[in-house]
Amino acid sequence: MSEMRPVTLPTSGDASGVAAATLPVAIPAAGAERGGRPGDARGRRLRRLLLAADVAALCAAFALTQTMVPGLPSGLVLLTLSIPLWVLLAYGHRLYHLDSYRADYRAADELGPVLQMATVWSWMCLLGVELLRSDGVPLQRVALLWILTIVFLTSFRSIARSFARNRPWYVQDALVVGPADQTARIVRKIERHPEWRIRATAHVDSPDDRALIALVRQIGVDRVMLAPALSESPRRGALICELGDLGVHVDLVPSWCDAVGARLQLHEMEGMPLLTIPRPALGSSALRLKRTFDLAASTAAVMLLSPLIAACALAIKLDSPGPVLFRQRRIGRDDEPFEVFKFRSMCDGADAQKEQVAQLNLHGGGTGTGMFKIRGDPRVTRVGAFLRRYSLDELPQLFNIVRGEMSLVGPRPLIETEDRQVEGRFRRRLGITPGLTGLWQAHGRSDIPFEEMMSLDYLYVTNWSLWGDIKLLMRTVSAVFRGRGAY
Repeated sequence: MSEMRPVTLPTSGDASGVAAATLPVAIPAAGAERGGRPGDARGRRLRRLLLAADVAALCAAFALTQTMVPGLPSGLVLLTLSIPLWVLLAYGHRLYHLDSYRADYRAADELGPVLQMATVWSWMCLLGVELLRSDGVPLQRVALLWILTIVFLTSFRSIARSFARNRPWYVQDALVVGPADQTARIVRKIERHPEWRIRATAHVDSPDDRALIALVRQIGVDRVMLAPALSESPRRGALICELGDLGVHVDLVPSWCDAVGARLQLHEMEGMPLLTIPRPALGSSALRLKRTFDLAASTAAVMLLSPLIAACALAIKLDSPGPVLFRQRRIGRDDEPFEVFKFRSMCDGADAQKEQVAQLNLHGGGTGTGMFKIRGDPRVTRVGAFLRRYSLDELPQLFNIVRGEMSLVGPRPLIETEDRQVEGRFRRRLGITPGLTGLWQAHGRSDIPFEEMMSLDYLYVTNWSLWGDIKLLMRTVSAVFRGRGAY
């Protein structure tokens, strides 16, 4: 818990502090569990927790492999000798450090490094077995150890993170610095994601450096977030160094972040740091690769989920009169319209009642501006509410994907009134097939305003990669199970 009390911040460089501003700042209550230095508690304890999870996962994978496919009697010795190899690989991939400063870091983000390291580790272990026995290593033993290592590592690390996020020491207090309009936008994003466990304890304008350092010392925050106005000011370099000396994480929010996203690559040229923005690569070969993945995955999903699809259809039919499927005209790739399929989650004829509930639109603007989303929509049926909470109403769109009208991952397919609001560079989103899920669904679903949703769609198109699609699918599963932002 925290209590609110005013903090006086000098706003001039005058040591007397004549000019000062009184700010309401949340100060951690007495007895709150925190680390020795600002920004230290989460990283130090989480590294130990993840290390313990890794060791437990490796032991479990090795023991289960030994049980199912009998092997070397001295396997315990081999396991003991191979664990330091894993720790070395994990440190090389920074798997014990990224969580401490990346608020949105999840299992989906580390699946690639885990796959690589599990492959190297399992083969190194079995190479040791090969050297110690004369009859070779059974192929099934290799495959089993590799699969179990990946499954146990991702599971145990996820459990460790879930445990950590419920501990008081995991919370990071943040000071957001910059003009009011910019800091308000940053704070709104933080508040939309309580799972990040970042607490915006204060947001201030742009005081001089000495005043800001004094405030950081006074309220003991873990991270300082610099809004675009301060991130790109001439004072930035010296300020970052001083904040770094205090042991806090520093986050820079550049004004051009909504235009380049993950394409930004940091490297150096004779000691000179360079931020390079590669050209967006979404040519015909990338589109064919994406379509192949979509067709294979959606066909498999239809076959696997057919009992669930049938159960949803039956529940809708028994719950309320009307058709099982809801069909709606949407705008697809290259402005081509198509008919999207969804399970009907509202009473029959709900579209005709849209004007009657327009004042309840979560994003304002009635029916003509932004998205039309209502929290607790009175038109939603009992079964429909359940389907929407877990996005089961979207399952029929798998058939749109098989037909090539949609993709598993992509920009949101807009209705015509929404599509008419998209202008400028955001029209580029139409150069790729709309998706069942995407950045906005994985990060906040209907809680994200229309303008930010367009920005996320633009970033997706300009930063596309097949591995990025796989990570977004994994993140979407997590968002669906949380059920937040589904209206």
